[in-house]
Amino acid sequence: MLMSAGAMALDSSFDAMSKAGKHQFYVWCTGKDDYVEAADGSNAKDAQAKLAAKAGNNCWPVWQGMAN
Repeated sequence: MLMSAGAMALDSSFDAMSKAGKHQFYVWCTGKDDYVEAADGSNAKDAQAKLAAKAGNNCWPVWQGMAN
């Protein structure tokens, strides 16, 4: 299995979800292309909420990990 250098730099451990910093998400969308974006937050849930508000009603960010 091949992984990109960006994917290997993510900390996707359970503990990383509760850390403050830049969290990366795969944003699933209907009606437009999916994309990858990072957001800062006090934890993964906070970062996800900020990104979801920005992404709109037809997209949902799925946490991939914390960017190192």
